[in-house]
Amino acid sequence: MGTEHILLALLREGDGSAATVLTSFGVTYPYVRAAVIRMMGLGVDQAPGELSLTGPAQDVIDRAGREASMGDKPIGTEHILLALVREPNGAAARILLQLDVDPAAVRAALAQ
Repeated sequence: MGTEHILLALLREGDGSAATVLTSFGVTYPYVRAAVIRMMGLGVDQAPGELSLTGPAQDVIDRAGREASMGDKPIGTEHILLALVREPNGAAARILLQLDVDPAAVRAALAQ
């Protein structure tokens, strides 16, 4: 599982801060899903229990935990999105770049 899957999950969840901010920048689930398929293909099915994170995806999860602990809060979608826009090496960063989404603008929107 890569950063692109994390981005898809944030959008699919729909009700959190991350989805609200992403859609305000024109980032939609259908667009991201189509971009992932173009970049990665449909993929192969994995047997249950074989799900593993890519290096960048693990970095996002670790960074989200650090973001949340700074405010003594449980990890929320906003922490995951903050971590995601700070990860330059994943597929999610390439997708957001295609949409001209500025990471600094995302961080500012989440801070409001």
